[in-house]
Amino acid sequence: MDEVRKAALITLCSQAITRFWAALDASDYETVAKSMAPEGVWHRQGKALQGPDGVRAALAERPTGRVTAHMVQNLVVDLADENTATARYFSLVYRHDAERAPEGPVPLRDALSISAVSDRLRRGPDGAWLVVERRSRPVFSAAAG
Repeated sequence: MDEVRKAALITLCSQAITRFWAALDASDYETVAKSMAPEGVWHRQGKALQGPDGVRAALAERPTGRVTAHMVQNLVVDLADENTATARYFSLVYRHDAERAPEGPVPLRDALSISAVSDRLRRGPDGAWLVVERRSRPVFSAAAG
């Protein structure tokens, strides 16, 4: 594959990753679910969420007053071929929990965590990059004190 094609695929893959986290932060859970391959697994908070339906079910339980910001940092995408890729990056997370959805800005506190994330992705039939597997491990955690 030529360098222009490779760069385009890497950009599309990077955008898919960023779009996933932006949708989660916007409480657009349907977009998050559609970002998963049918056989995809998102290892999240000690559970393996299976495919779009597993993601939908888990996110339906998310508190309505939760506000998050996931910032993707140091993203590196490696293409295996035109349809499969791996990615690794850090996710810096801020979170605020309230009883109901806030109407304005929430207080800014220390970051909740920084996690090292690794993804396996593949292009779906429509050309969109889908998550086949997403794993993360905490590197820094506010809970670690």
